[in-house]
Amino acid sequence: MILFAYRKGDTPLHRLNARWKILFLIILCIITFAGGMYETSDSVLTVSLLIRTALCLAVTIALFIMSGCSRTSFKPVKFVLIIGGLMILFRVFNQPIKDALAAGFLYTVRFLITAIAAQIIFETTSPLEIKESLGKSSPALAVALAINFIPQVFATWNRVHTAALARTPKKKGLFRTIHIVYCEIQAFFSCLLYQAEIKRKALLNRSRLK
Repeated sequence: MILFAYRKGDTPLHRLNARWKILFLIILCIITFAGGMYETSDSVLTVSLLIRTALCLAVTIALFIMSGCSRTSFKPVKFVLIIGGLMILFRVFNQPIKDALAAGFLYTVRFLITAIAAQIIFETTSPLEIKESLGKSSPALAVALAINFIPQVFATWNRVHTAALARTPKKKGLFRTIHIVYCEIQAFFSCLLYQAEIKRKALLNRSRLK
């Protein structure tokens, strides 16, 4: 599974208009992160915040079931847990452990909610549906291209990393590993810049035709 990659299906979410799904994702992110960052355990452990976070999580899980996603859909978003763990570790050095754990855990849950919701939206919405739902004007087309560029970023990294794995030996030293990662990053950004340039030229050609 690639993060934010489209998956064909015939579920209610697949049939729902892409415009409503994008709007829902925006609203969910706003509601989930409303109130900003909470720094202390007392501010985190409030009834209103816990209920709001629990409801957002419940809605996300319900949509996950409706979309027909399998457990493998969770694998691409496991990086959220790693980032959350690093966030907690970083906070431990700057504030009391109780506050660090509470704030870090809340951040991880919030991030996980929005990441899973985004995964669901992109899994059930093709790039063509996103493009058609936003209209044919130049600003709408630019927005659609920007949104569709997100899954392309992860798909590009997956291709670069897979190609690197196929061309390198299983046993390699530290310096060899660093060199491979460096080459992967170079190839990754080169591919992204090339794709961005293709999109830019497509927009320019479209505007000239009009």
